[in-house]
Amino acid sequence: MAQVVDEPPVIANPYFDLPTYEQRWTFRELAGERVLRVDGMADQMSLGFGSRMDQIPQGGTLYLNYAYSPTLVGRTSQLRIRFNGELIRAITIPADASDRRHELELNLPANYFARYNELTFELLAEAEGLECAVLSPAAWLEFASQSYIEIATQQLVVADELSWFPEPFFDQRDFTRPSFHYVLPQQTTHNHLIATGILHSYFAKQAAWRGTEATVYRYRQVLQRESEVEDWPTSHAIVFMTNDERPWLFRDYPDVNEPTVRIITNPLNDIFKVLLIQAPDTNGLVSAVHGLVEHRAGLSGDRAIVYAAAPEPRPAYSAPRWVRTDRPVTFSELVDFPGDLQRNGYANAPIAVNLMLPPDLFTWQRHGIPIDLKFRHTPPIEKDESRLRVFINNEFIKGYTLTESGIGGAADRIRVPLLEFNPFTQPALQIPAFKLGAVNRLDFEFTFSARSEECRVRPLGNTTGAIDGDSSIDLRGYEHYVEMPNLHLFAKTGYPFSRYDDLYQTHVVIDVEPSNTEIEVMLSAVALIAGATGHHTSGVNIVAVDAIDQNSTKDFLIVGRAALQAFLQRFGRATLDQQLAHHGLSGRQQLLFSSNEQVAVSGPSAAMVSFQSPLHSRSTVVALTATDSDYLGQISALLRSSERSSAVTGFMTILTPGHEQNLQSFSRYYVGELSFWKRLYFHLSRYPVLVSVITLLALITLVLVIYWLFARKARRRVGGQ
Repeated sequence: MAQVVDEPPVIANPYFDLPTYEQRWTFRELAGERVLRVDGMADQMSLGFGSRMDQIPQGGTLYLNYAYSPTLVGRTSQLRIRFNGELIRAITIPADASDRRHELELNLPANYFARYNELTFELLAEAEGLECAVLSPAAWLEFASQSYIEIATQQLVVADELSWFPEPFFDQRDFTRPSFHYVLPQQTTHNHLIATGILHSYFAKQAAWRGTEATVYRYRQVLQRESEVEDWPTSHAIVFMTNDERPWLFRDYPDVNEPTVRIITNPLNDIFKVLLIQAPDTNGLVSAVHGLVEHRAGLSGDRAIVYAAAPEPRPAYSAPRWVRTDRPVTFSELVDFPGDLQRNGYANAPIAVNLMLPPDLFTWQRHGIPIDLKFRHTPPIEKDESRLRVFINNEFIKGYTLTESGIGGAADRIRVPLLEFNPFTQPALQIPAFKLGAVNRLDFEFTFSARSEECRVRPLGNTTGAIDGDSSIDLRGYEHYVEMPNLHLFAKTGYPFSRYDDLYQTHVVIDVEPSNTEIEVMLSAVALIAGATGHHTSGVNIVAVDAIDQNSTKDFLIVGRAALQAFLQRFGRATLDQQLAHHGLSGRQQLLFSSNEQVAVSGPSAAMVSFQSPLHSRSTVVALTATDSDYLGQISALLRSSERSSAVTGFMTILTPGHEQNLQSFSRYYVGELSFWKRLYFHLSRYPVLVSVITLLALITLVLVIYWLFARKARRRVGGQ
């Protein structure tokens, strides 16, 4: 619930110079894994990037480095470049200069920029054939991945307006990784950390694939202003304060009787804004954040009273970014825009659909995950080599011939009642379960044949292929069961904590006096979970070790060496030592939080370690620790890197300045629910010799029983005679 408060706004000082920035994106950063090429069959390529609402573009420069085919027809070949639909330049492509790379610099006018910008490259070229010029893949032009766009922007002073939230703190059009600056009191309570964690997870949910960074600042109530100015963000920032504890810079702000959110000018830099979250006490800070992220509708003006109780706990496996297991999920739910399911051209980039499956989905002995696939395409004039190919994680699954009907897909899926025949003659698509992981990409690649008779006509680029948004994937009937510990699942999906996307079933354990680095690592962990699930961690609970119930069934996320040491001292380390014993490390602690034991080292190290909870057999502990508090930040860097986090495996990852090492799990346990007989079959299948022995014993027993029955029957017959 939100109530707008009518008070005079804070006016920023208009008399200062606005700074300018330069941003650069390489083509590889903008294109991802796509091939940076246009040719006769795929004659267009587009690259997109955004502009922040609090910065105005002053113009840009496009730097191209490219090479092209030596078989192009020199008289007609050209490359057209458009920016947001406006023609920037048409470049001739001389055939006699194809033996070297070419460089070109183009200006992008400031008045062409928009909130979302798109560069389009179109190749109009043909290749020399035996008798004439033909449209073919031999007519190509390829850009170097180091080609780049450089943009000059100027910072703007935006109004104090809450209706734009989360802007300017997070801008959806900004494709770079956002950085958030949190200002907390020196004596930070768990309520401060809960409020900060919920708000940061909300930003991480919005940021999605970009990831996030967090920087923590501390304030003290001091009389000397200079001692505080040294540690204050000169950028957009979020400040938490109560009536009794506030920064010296905000000493004149009036007390509040209700949780209040304000957007004001940064007192040390008039260009930027501060989101000021204020409450009578620390409980009110949590209520204010709940109200801000749960009830944003209707927020307006420069300040508002926002108060809300914690929302009801969410059920397991309800993460918005995960494929649901209680109903079929349509492809339109898995993409951001309807246009993502359509491609134009003879051989354009594949249609990509991301599939985030529950990490503990049990697919053993399943034939596959069914997909009801429906697609449309421009019909070929005659039956030819036009195809739709389906890939999962770059592995080929199935191919479809594009027919004259212009429609294809699963049987009995007619949606247009006017059709008098059934064009859907192909069976439903099955994805082999062994090819699936937690994070997957499903690619649909349309390729059309381009035919012309004796060069009388140039084939037109009027081919279109589209996957119907009503196509669906069905995970109903699949159970949840997975082997643990498994740090790879944590590094990629936040599992096991992400089972409940609000973290209601998780205890975050941190020292009673955490350092800035420990808070930042904690924020990185909740950001990882929120980014993977698509929901903010509204139920996160931060506790000290001495407040943990001995009978707790929750999972534990431990941050910092002091918290881990206290946890192991109170609850024991038997389950951890079961893992360490296989690597000759049983009882040793120097890799976790101490460097004064058997191996004395001068350098720092950090570790992620996972083991079975000593309090409950189906619960898990994941600890993020380091021998040096400052070096703990290396774990945040690891979790932010997609490439490095993909390499994380086993129960323990050790980070040193020159090496990353993964220790494999040996003492395994399982979490999830599985029927008795399926669980029995699954575990017995891991021991084929034992199964053979049991089968042989069962067969011998059966033979003996049958022999005994027949012998008994024979004795009765003889005795009767």
